[in-house]
Amino acid sequence: MKKLLLLVLFSQLASCQNKPDIKAVELLKKANEIGAKSFYKDSIENNKALKLIDEAIRIDDKYFSAYQSKTIFLSAKEDIDGLLQNNLEIIELRPNQPIWRIQRGLFLEIKGNKIKAQESYKLGLSKYQEILKQKDMNQDFNFRIEYISALEANENLNQAKVEMEKLRNDFPGNEIVQNYVKEYKLKTKAELISLWKNGE
Repeated sequence: MKKLLLLVLFSQLASCQNKPDIKAVELLKKANEIGAKSFYKDSIENNKALKLIDEAIRIDDKYFSAYQSKTIFLSAKEDIDGLLQNNLEIIELRPNQPIWRIQRGLFLEIKGNKIKAQESYKLGLSKYQEILKQKDMNQDFNFRIEYISALEANENLNQAKVEMEKLRNDFPGNEIVQNYVKEYKLKTKAELISLWKNGE
């Protein structure tokens, strides 16, 4: 399973949505159980799970958690085209969450389309900067960490270091923040893509 997508770009935002269709929830639960049993490494089982997820989405095309789980299974298959299509549907459901633009940029870069990747990164980072002007979001350390990950994905490492220092100073008593700043080592874009390709 692709640690990069799960830990760096899969987002720390809570998924707010209307109550999904019960049948869709049951199908997604079955799909996730398949993934958990095989650790997402069995291609046949992954395909079975993806069919269940697609059925859940057909029943309830606003069921956000289904798209999130689909990202995990498609990542395990290294299906970039599938990830890009799924990501596009996620962006349509969550246009104001910039993490998905950053995720799209990374997928496009892996596919080799650097021009479109940069366009997507730019849109995502611009949205982050706009949101961070809001006092409540600027005080949300999870969102601030997410922004640092977005900068890292676009290899804005100097700015990411600046933001990490600001984060450390703004949340002096927050153990999660302090441990993150102390322990996390920023990676280059090449390192991030290598992690993805190696399944780490």
